[in-house]
Amino acid sequence: MIQAVVFDLFETLVTESTAVVQRASALAARLGVSPEAYRRHWRSLRPNVVLGRCSFRDALFQIAAQLGTTPADSLLEQLSSERASEKAVVLRTIEPDVRRMLAVLREKRLRLGLITNCFREDVASWDRSPLRPLFDVTVFSCAVSLAKPDPKVYLLACRELGVSPSHTLYVGDGADDELAGARTAGLSAHRALWFLSRWPQFRLAPDAAGLWHITDVLDVAA
Repeated sequence: MIQAVVFDLFETLVTESTAVVQRASALAARLGVSPEAYRRHWRSLRPNVVLGRCSFRDALFQIAAQLGTTPADSLLEQLSSERASEKAVVLRTIEPDVRRMLAVLREKRLRLGLITNCFREDVASWDRSPLRPLFDVTVFSCAVSLAKPDPKVYLLACRELGVSPSHTLYVGDGADDELAGARTAGLSAHRALWFLSRWPQFRLAPDAAGLWHITDVLDVAA
């Protein structure tokens, strides 16, 4: 019997498909460095930002320094502020079907949790998001130094929710091998396709396995 549902955040409860969000991996021109070299260094440093071991701003500074330039503090502050502002817009834009689905789960007295791999800037405005009061537990990778697909991050969420992993449903778009990590931790995991289907680069087959509509969550949680 399902007692709790744990969700991913981006591209599961909110989407950037219609938002203006500059990718962290595409900031080379603004830092005045080679795009190829920048991306190589960014791939190496990104896990530290996700785990909260390094700030987004410091990561950009380190990359620029390694590539022979020293960005102005004002530029680094601007890039950090822009990311936080762009993500804030995403966190404020909650589609009605998402609100209704979460409301029904709460009416059924299911515990609700959230796990997201994120930078501090990504969730700086979380407390002002309409989603905030709907969740019993939130686990941000940058705050707990654990990230999906590490099974420990799912077990942490279950402990804080006061439920067994075997009685917990995990729903996410599948990034970062999150579904495999959830299953390893003992949760039942389902892939959210409702927002992914809006991104042309994913080219989802009509019979792709997963939940195609937000209300499908209610069926698997029943």
